[in-house]
Amino acid sequence: MTVFLFIRSKTLLRYQCFLSGSTENKEFHFLCFHSPSDSVQFSIHPFYQKEAGFKTLSERPESKTETAKLVDKKRIAICGGTLGRENRYYVRGQVVDVGITEEMREDSRWDLLSGLFEGQEDEITPFLDYGLEPVRKPILVAEIWDESGKNPLHQSPEIKGDEGGFFFHEFTKPLNPGKYIFQIHLRKLDSYRQFTKDIAYLNQKGKSEISGQSLIGKGKLRILPENFGGYVTTSDIDQTYLATDIHSNKGKLSTLFETPRQKLALPGMPALYREIRMATDDSPLCFISASPHFFRRTLLTTIRNHSIVTESLHLKYLEGTIKGIVEKFWDSVTHPAKFITDGILGSMERIRKFAGASFQSLFDQMSYKLTILLRDRLYLPTNAKEILIGDNTESDYLIFILYQYILCGKMQGKELEDYLYHLNFLGRDAITRDAARSIRELGEENRKIHGDLNSVSLVLINKTSHGPDEEEIHWNVQSALPAGIDPFQQKEIRPYVLTEGAPGFAVVLQDNGILDTSAVFRIVAEMTGEWMEGKVIDPPTLMEWIRNLTLPGNYQNEKDLILEGLKKALEKEEIS
Repeated sequence: MTVFLFIRSKTLLRYQCFLSGSTENKEFHFLCFHSPSDSVQFSIHPFYQKEAGFKTLSERPESKTETAKLVDKKRIAICGGTLGRENRYYVRGQVVDVGITEEMREDSRWDLLSGLFEGQEDEITPFLDYGLEPVRKPILVAEIWDESGKNPLHQSPEIKGDEGGFFFHEFTKPLNPGKYIFQIHLRKLDSYRQFTKDIAYLNQKGKSEISGQSLIGKGKLRILPENFGGYVTTSDIDQTYLATDIHSNKGKLSTLFETPRQKLALPGMPALYREIRMATDDSPLCFISASPHFFRRTLLTTIRNHSIVTESLHLKYLEGTIKGIVEKFWDSVTHPAKFITDGILGSMERIRKFAGASFQSLFDQMSYKLTILLRDRLYLPTNAKEILIGDNTESDYLIFILYQYILCGKMQGKELEDYLYHLNFLGRDAITRDAARSIRELGEENRKIHGDLNSVSLVLINKTSHGPDEEEIHWNVQSALPAGIDPFQQKEIRPYVLTEGAPGFAVVLQDNGILDTSAVFRIVAEMTGEWMEGKVIDPPTLMEWIRNLTLPGNYQNEKDLILEGLKKALEKEEIS
């Protein structure tokens, strides 16, 4: 039996492998491809693992940290990173208690930037992090240090976290452009319930790590100059960067149990992000995902494993959404004054609308992503140019258009709020009145700071087989927008470019002068040997992919040049 194992290297290797418990020799062909990196990375497709007799993760012996007994808890702040400008920036995160073994008491082996103990990066899963205990209402202090971590620069006043342990603080003290580290220190608790819980735990345990040092977390902060006129890339994750199966119940469930090493990137996307950064003078990259917040440590490790540098990662606070639904619904039902002013029928219709929209908000992305985009824009320099990357499986293409209309003031005020509240996209009422009002206010604040300016320079949408085609997307957008508004005819609006993944994105970026031809070829070369929907991408498959790219007519010349160059490279065996 032959198993194909793809490695990034220059040579073709053969290896004779004797599996334990078997007398049969099994030959493995290692098909290798050159990468700019000298490192060798490899993975075996699960189908071939099973055929070859490899043990799956569930069959392997448990790791040391999994089998060791949990003896205590450690209090940490999971932060990630943030992006801001000289005169306005922020820090954020969540304070949680994590179970630890005796070995994990050693502070020097904790990476406070990732919130992981040494070795956990290979084992962490969203399911494991779902069980983390939030620390209710922590009172914290944030310190800004230089990148070396040796010189403190700013300190915040006391920051009060919420009942889920989440905290946020905005700085307005000027900070020179550059890269920094922020530290989070725990001062005390503002929750009697959390305090008594800690006392009970300490009485049981005696000495505990939760009452130890005050430094509980770190994060990265990047400050852009106020006159920054470069690019800022904001990307979706599922079906844009990662090949996440979000279209079946099995896929949605399995993603909870995937380690960072098991999360596969869509072919060429890690290289695309790296090439954009290199070609645009270290321009920032931000990720937005509607995945729950307990995916953070897993996704940050996944991103790092793919050699991608990111300035921030936004995830949805799922428990907070559920809690808000319950509180708002109860408030709507128990206030008789609202029934008097609106009437019985009006009140019941409002409750029905809220319940439906709130339930949909657990799964939809419209109000969540619009809010994040508008909030992040507050912290970007006025002349920053945004590249937005998403996919066709949800509503990215409409979100990115609405975002532009709000920024340039084409939709504003009560008209915008009412439009969002009554918006029914793909048969869903996804925006509550509170969310619509918040989006309206963020739009007004942005226009007050930046003027009626559309900062979006380019919109790229990945055309997957799981979403609608170009004609249906166009109809979805036109039917969702108010009558008389046509984003494809207004020069202030950047319409989306729908194309198939990294090769298509690279061609568009080249045509817009962001990438050069050599960068496009590096992206394409890295795709060779990758897995895509159960198939390996060999050179003929790659040629076919590029030949069939969906691109507007003005990009055809660039596509033809790439095809011709790729053909010559294959003939010279530069790509094999």
